Amino acid sequence: MQCLVIGFSALLCTVTAATLTPATAADGPLKIGMVQSMFRDVQPTVVQALARPFRSLMEKQTGLIGDIEICPDGLTMGKKIQDQKLEIGVFPGHEFSWAKTRYTDLVPLTVAVPQGKIVQAHIIVHADSKAKKVADLEGEAVILPRGVRSHCLVYLDKMRAELPKTTAKPLAKPTMTPEEALNAVATGEQTAVLVDAASYTGYQNLQPGAAKQLRVLCTSEEFPQTIVAYRKGGVAEPALTRLKEGLTTAHKTAQYKPLMMMWNLQGFEEVPGNYDEQLKKCRELYPVPATLTSTQRANPD
Repeated sequence: MQCLVIGFSALLCTVTAATLTPATAADGPLKIGMVQSMFRDVQPTVVQALARPFRSLMEKQTGLIGDIEICPDGLTMGKKIQDQKLEIGVFPGHEFSWAKTRYTDLVPLTVAVPQGKIVQAHIIVHADSKAKKVADLEGEAVILPRGVRSHCLVYLDKMRAELPKTTAKPLAKPTMTPEEALNAVATGEQTAVLVDAASYTGYQNLQPGAAKQLRVLCTSEEFPQTIVAYRKGGVAEPALTRLKEGLTTAHKTAQYKPLMMMWNLQGFEEVPGNYDEQLKKCRELYPVPATLTSTQRANPD
């Protein structure tokens, strides 16, 4: 997951640099925002260190620097885009659904499609587990492996909302990869693990024998895919067109195709025609957290 989000940032910056004109570069760095939840378990110093070579490459080739700013949440990033402090934002789909309710001028440009295309969360237990539902995990922990996706966390929170605090208690294991955490459940060392659908599918393909020792206890609804968005009128149309073309064709190029595989991305695609419906359904199932809205009220900037 760390490779995915860092590589995603680099790809967006590099494709942006390759697609914008020199005239655009004169206006200064393209300001790109990403939310903190996409960088779970990644130290800010690591992100910045790995971003430097890409910024240097862009500057030498195009004279354009793509600056990445990490925002605490989608609402904060949406406001920064509205206030023209950022030009492009990369939102997990559920956080975009929250931001879109408040900042209606946000416009989807393209979606990032994971392997399998489906954005879902799974709680996985051993095949022999007697648990039939999350409530049956009384006194047990659910492992959160390194880089667990944010949609997985909001799903687990929802499933635990009406349960005792000791039931399916989340246990962060930042030293464990999703594969290692799934192995631990398969061998009986751990009771349950929370992973995204793409990680579990990859595990089944790579370790079919061990996967037979696992069972999906429960699965979330499908979440909207990660979105690259901008403010209506905030970026010149020709630049948006070239950026979109650059992203949606990146998986076809020799330069980016191997990286897409490494980051577990199938590629970037056109925004689905029913994306607004997906956002609406997501908001109904996963309303904006009260803690997030209260934070926004206390810190409007």
